[in-house]
Amino acid sequence: MNVTAPVQLGGKGLGRTVRADELTPALPAELAADGCERLVVADPVALGADVDDDLRLLWFLREATSRTLRVDWVLDGRPSVAPREVTHLVPPRTGTDAAYVAAWRAAYRYGSYHYRRGPGFVTVKDVRPDGPPVHLTIDGDSAVHFLALAETGTIADLAPDVAAALDDAVEFGLAVRGVAAFLLLPFRMRHWPVPYVAA
Repeated sequence: MNVTAPVQLGGKGLGRTVRADELTPALPAELAADGCERLVVADPVALGADVDDDLRLLWFLREATSRTLRVDWVLDGRPSVAPREVTHLVPPRTGTDAAYVAAWRAAYRYGSYHYRRGPGFVTVKDVRPDGPPVHLTIDGDSAVHFLALAETGTIADLAPDVAAALDDAVEFGLAVRGVAAFLLLPFRMRHWPVPYVAA
């Protein structure tokens, strides 16, 4: 997908808002680098028809959540993955399945499933409300593989050792696989929530 030129709704550097017609995994980084804090998605986002398309759109939401980009979007349908796999991502404002959207919004907490990079290791924290808390430290080649999985969402792009790591990530609930696409679930923590800083 390509992004059509966003329409600027606010002033640059003042928490500006943009409106976009198409979503790509790279868009949140581009908008954050440009000083954007809020994205209004032009049309309802259809999910549920194709698992690979869903995973690509969820990758966009993972990256938006990572950059604390507020996304104003409407969900048409529901994702083809389990509800637990989306509740840590920025939820829709509303949607065609009101009960599903309400449950997503109620379960969402920024930072509930994230990872942090360290020198030679990665830490993963999963405190989503519908499961036991998990804290992992991944190091060595496994950390390199984990970070490689975070950089792409296409199975065919993976080196053999990283493809093997994807199998492990799926088994341990760190990733979801479709036919040609996959999604590493936790987002990279780039901004600490205020309660964490204040504690």
